[in-house]
This record gives sequence, structure tokens and C-alpha cells, in this order.
Amino acid sequence: MLAAVTLDPVFEVHCEPREGAVVVIASGEIDLATSPELRAELLKPEAEAPNIVLDLRQVTFIDSSGLGVLVGQQKRSQEDGRSFAIAVDEASAVQRILDLSGLIKILDVVSDPAERLG
Repeated sequence: MLAAVTLDPVFEVHCEPREGAVVVIASGEIDLATSPELRAELLKPEAEAPNIVLDLRQVTFIDSSGLGVLVGQQKRSQEDGRSFAIAVDEASAVQRILDLSGLIKILDVVSDPAERLG
């Protein structure tokens, strides 16, 4: 009998510059192994803009290391005078973790990146 093989969702992240803004789009799982890649993408010069939206609508899982990246980016953005929002689907696992952690109260969470792009 053959055992079923499950592949972990591949994590991907990239920047999409917009006029006066940037959308950083992530997909897959954000965990201890992938959160440094997300942090590095958010720190790239291409991700520096007055308005930053981190699109997590294609993220299937986020752990405490990923939440740390979100909080760190929120703090950096406030210190630099930039706006930072996170786009998540309302019924997603990411939304649930943000609710359970209480971060939903301190982060600017939207359902669509367009809500914060001008």
C-alpha cells in the first residue's frame, strides 16, 4: 500500500508597485521557515512607498513568527510616517488568527487592497 504524499503549499511573495503605493502579495504558508522571506520583501527598496498594502488573501496559514513580521512592519511604517494595511478574506484562517491574537484591533485590516490605494 502506498502512503499519500502531501506537499506543503509553496510560499511566494512579490511587490507590485503602484503610483504612490506598493502592494506586497503573499501566498502559501507564513511560518518560521518563510517569515524571513516575507520580512525581506517588505524591507526591499521596491516596497518603500507612502502606502503599503500586504495582500494576504492567498495565504493559507500564519503562525506567531508571521504575526511578528506584521507587527514589525506596522511599527516601521508608523515611525516612517507611512500607511500600512493588510488585506485578508473575511472567513480566512489568517482573519481568524488576527481575531484570536487581538491584532485585528491594532492593524489596519481591509478586504481588498484597493480600499487603501489612492
